[in-house]
Amino acid sequence: MVAMLDTNVKKRARQQRAIRAAAPVLARAGGEGRGLEAAVIAEARDPLLEAQLLAETSVTGSLAALQRNLQHAGSCLDELFSFSAAPNGLNALDVDLSHLFSSFQDLYSDPANLPLRRDIVRCAQEIAGRINRASARLDCLRNDLNAAIQKDVGRVNQNLDDVAVLNQQILEARISGGKAGLLAEQRAQGLETLSGCININATPRADGGVNVSIGGVAMVCGPRTPDFLATYPDQNEDLRLQAQNVGARIEAAGGSIAGKIKARDGALAGLRRGLNNLAAQLISRFNSIYRNGRDLHGGTGQDFFAGNDGTDLGVDSAVAGDPSRLQTGGAADVKGCDAAPALEWFRQTCAQTVSHPGGALGEISEDLSSSQAVAQMLANERTSTHGASIGGELTCLQNYEQACAVSAKMEATLRKMSPVQ
Repeated sequence: MVAMLDTNVKKRARQQRAIRAAAPVLARAGGEGRGLEAAVIAEARDPLLEAQLLAETSVTGSLAALQRNLQHAGSCLDELFSFSAAPNGLNALDVDLSHLFSSFQDLYSDPANLPLRRDIVRCAQEIAGRINRASARLDCLRNDLNAAIQKDVGRVNQNLDDVAVLNQQILEARISGGKAGLLAEQRAQGLETLSGCININATPRADGGVNVSIGGVAMVCGPRTPDFLATYPDQNEDLRLQAQNVGARIEAAGGSIAGKIKARDGALAGLRRGLNNLAAQLISRFNSIYRNGRDLHGGTGQDFFAGNDGTDLGVDSAVAGDPSRLQTGGAADVKGCDAAPALEWFRQTCAQTVSHPGGALGEISEDLSSSQAVAQMLANERTSTHGASIGGELTCLQNYEQACAVSAKMEATLRKMSPVQ
């Protein structure tokens, strides 16, 4: 009986065997029973180890999605900011701001210089264009994340359906003595894929199946799927999760869906909000100073920047169409528009308001590496003999011993019986 455990053979050590009646053979007196035989039905995996692996897979999936989308968010700012090891961390926009600052200084001394006026308008338009494009890319990434979340939900529902089908096939294999172990392996891989998308709770069933719940809502009960995952838009048109049938709201605590939601609602939302606030303050602060200047026609009180935030920031159309209307020192006895305070404020606060996600990326990358290492360790443990459910194996051995004892007793009884004449 001990040889049946055979813990030196990894595959066999992770299998449970069921006892069934062997097929009879024909004899002169009719069918003659051959006693009992063992049939492999499933892998005897440690439930605690399986739960730990699924949980860690969810953590890894979440961190990987968060890391990937923070990198995408940083890429959205590449045209706006060229990051370096400099104290303020900015290069590209800083160059444009410095040029605009010096051009206004020069224009203050030479207000009738039309080429310089055109250069100021062009430089301001370039700054506004950088901010516009960065804002559009961040908005596009937000839309892409919502689309990716919807796609992941569809993948989750397909995996839930696959697990239910495998539950049914395993049940049938247990009855017929088929290769339920291979089906269980497929189901285990499906559960890992599922947990990579969203955190799940998988509970073994007595019939060899598993029940799967998400956020406390039963999604798989043996061969049935009483519910599925669905999305709904919140007040900002961002997708949230709920159970399709019962309508219960679900918070993703792990998996790629959780990582994408965290990236969308955290770093990405902060970047979008910061960029728009920065642009709005630039418009307000700069215009409040600019209105004090005069153009070459003596006009005053106009705005230089137009728009409300980063999505529509631009140069006022009147100035863009006629640089002579750019307000600065229009006469020797009139103090010109001193743009230095607004531009210097923008230079100092830009890096603080719209922070690059590089620091967060470093921490997330470290956490991801640690999570991947833990998941690999658990996967290795599962494939080893230590990953077997020893308690389950011992229970099976007891069943084998009882069955063999009954079979031996029956055979001894039959030998004592007189042959039929």
